[in-house]
Amino acid sequence: ASLDLSSNSRPVLVFGCLLVLIVSLGIFIKRRGEIIRFVRQNLALIGIIELIGIGLYILFIVVRLGNPDVWDVIWGGEKPMDLSYFNAVLKSSTFPPYDPWFSGGYINYYYYGFVYVGALTKMLGLVPTVAYNLILPMLGSFTGLAAFSVAFNIVSSSHSKSLSRSPGQAVGLVRRSLANLSGRGLMAGLVALVLAVIAGNLAEITVVINSWYQAGEFIFNTGFTAIDGLFRTADGALDLLLSSESAPIYPGDWFWNATRTINANPGEVQPITEFPFFTFLYGDLHAHMIALPLTLLALSWALSLVLPARNTDAGRFFGSTILLWVVGALAIGVLRATNTWDFPTYLFLGVIAVGYSVFRERKGFDIWTLGKAAVGGAVLVALSVILFLPFANNYGVAYTSFSLWPGSYTQLGNYLLIYGLFFLFIIFYLVVEFRSWTLSWNVEKLRSWEPFMWPVIVASIVYLLVNILLLSRGYVIAPFVLGIASVAGILSLRPGIETPRRVVLFLISFAVALTLLVEIIVLDGDIGRMNTVFKFYLQVWLILSVISGAAAVWTWPAIAPKKGIKRAYTVALAILLMIAFLYPILATKAKWDIRMSENAPTTLDGMAFMETTSYADTAVDGSSRTITLDHDYEAIQWMQMNIPGSPVIAEAHSSNPYRSIANRVTMYTGLPSIVGWDWHQRQQRAVLPASLVGSRIQDVNTLFNTVETEEALSIIDKYDVSYLYVGPLEWTYYHPEGLLKFDSMVEDGLLKEVYRNEGVSIYKVIA
Repeated sequence: ASLDLSSNSRPVLVFGCLLVLIVSLGIFIKRRGEIIRFVRQNLALIGIIELIGIGLYILFIVVRLGNPDVWDVIWGGEKPMDLSYFNAVLKSSTFPPYDPWFSGGYINYYYYGFVYVGALTKMLGLVPTVAYNLILPMLGSFTGLAAFSVAFNIVSSSHSKSLSRSPGQAVGLVRRSLANLSGRGLMAGLVALVLAVIAGNLAEITVVINSWYQAGEFIFNTGFTAIDGLFRTADGALDLLLSSESAPIYPGDWFWNATRTINANPGEVQPITEFPFFTFLYGDLHAHMIALPLTLLALSWALSLVLPARNTDAGRFFGSTILLWVVGALAIGVLRATNTWDFPTYLFLGVIAVGYSVFRERKGFDIWTLGKAAVGGAVLVALSVILFLPFANNYGVAYTSFSLWPGSYTQLGNYLLIYGLFFLFIIFYLVVEFRSWTLSWNVEKLRSWEPFMWPVIVASIVYLLVNILLLSRGYVIAPFVLGIASVAGILSLRPGIETPRRVVLFLISFAVALTLLVEIIVLDGDIGRMNTVFKFYLQVWLILSVISGAAAVWTWPAIAPKKGIKRAYTVALAILLMIAFLYPILATKAKWDIRMSENAPTTLDGMAFMETTSYADTAVDGSSRTITLDHDYEAIQWMQMNIPGSPVIAEAHSSNPYRSIANRVTMYTGLPSIVGWDWHQRQQRAVLPASLVGSRIQDVNTLFNTVETEEALSIIDKYDVSYLYVGPLEWTYYHPEGLLKFDSMVEDGLLKEVYRNEGVSIYKVIA
């Protein structure tokens, strides 16, 4: 189940694009009247969307220009793996792509995101290290646009009658287009966009306060720790605000600490609380980043099943049953191959959407409704699996079970630092919805509820007992989360509510319930509960961003006439927004300030920094050694231009990869090496014995350290090595006598030196 490609797939991609254009042209010719009418009616909206997309792209380009380096000795993250895999996907002639960090193997990782962005890279003929820094802004723009689109359509669909009404022939094209816009829809979209990709969480204020406290020198002993700390914090704040001194905290704290907000017990790995702006600022081209706009595509498809159409012509045009199911299956199924964590969440939402659309169509619940919904859900599940079966058949999943989480549980204060801004929108909206519901109550309606009295009483008792049980086990956020989820869920079930509001209430209940779920269970094989929290919290962030956009514009008309409530709401919102915007302002500057070299050029080439950069590493004898990267920069450029295909190379292995530029050759060329980062390879090959990775590491070290030619040749033959790379890192990590043997092997005709500069020698193995 592998896909064969030619070594140069650009003609294939171009042919595919031409095929799409031909099909699109055919559809346009057939439906040109409907399409032209749709475009005219939405011309202003189309223009606004394009401006938003371009603006977001430029914003994130500027962010990348401040620190485009695709490696850092401290804050490099996992860019080496991302760029290595990206290059390997670009170079692979068959799929699944070969593993650049495990020569002879293939990538056992949800790699499809690299295919998705790699297709554009190959079509445009971009250098991968430049493409890397163009892909990040593209994904940021796509994610923001998707959040805008979903929120806009939720709100606009609640006014579908006015929107579908013809504005009349006497109005000009621009005025007719503007008349078709929903002001509330635009505002909802903009709010969702800002929350999704620009705002940070509220934890950055704790970093600011800590910096003030650390800078404070005024010691006031009142006997009350809180008061003493307040005086010291105030003193430090004045010192920093009235001087040009830097805060006495680690520079990375400004962009890192907010993503580690949840408390953890001593010795326990702290969960990741990442959010999209950090994702695009930090710049790891990880699967979860590439999947962000795709998750919103899947959500958008699910909503398209249940929301009323804004435009009947567009509804007919896009209403083909076959196209509908294929698009839905693709949108959801692609998540399995791009970032598997997202697949079950959005598959569940898709199935729920199918069921609700059937229920609404049949205007009631009976056995036929249940059967049709079950069949529709089964078709969606089957198609989403079948369309990406070649990936699934070659993907060995090691971690497939969940267990109860035995460690620390999130404190409510930390939880609100992450989602506090969202809950301001949500709580006010729930109050407005509840108030709207109570206004419809009368004696007759209340009497009609009498048959449900005992079930309600029983449900209330069960709810109370569940809260007590969860609190007794330490789940301190449970009462708050269950309260929000229950109220939103009950409000979503009331009769007579319009579908867009029902959808938003359901999503509120679903999203906050997910945050409680990861308090209770953890994926077996996770590092603590680090990734379990991380992956689901990121899903929740995007869902809450979208629904907060809708909630904001629906809440305002209800509270605006009430001056006291309006004042409290606006003051609270202003304060929380200012705190949320602390992150993009302070974190961006901090990320720009930590470049390894002040002389590194301002460019989008993620490799250019090497020409002016050096760092300290630990030598084989335990001494500190300065590693300059300029010679590697020249040698790797030569390899990029002169080594065809994907031959195996041998380079140094580091036991501390986050503090070393080990695997830099594979990283920048995509050529497979014997072994990459130890933990990552063992994690991705957890279905196989861990000794497979360990033995490769031992063989690499032996290859460079041994003075025995025969022993070196046996390792070269074992892994089919074609090139040996000896640069500053190899001279630091290995014994000189072991490296000098390669020159002797050249003299013996076993190797050929194909490249040399002042710091690097590259040897080709003679067959």
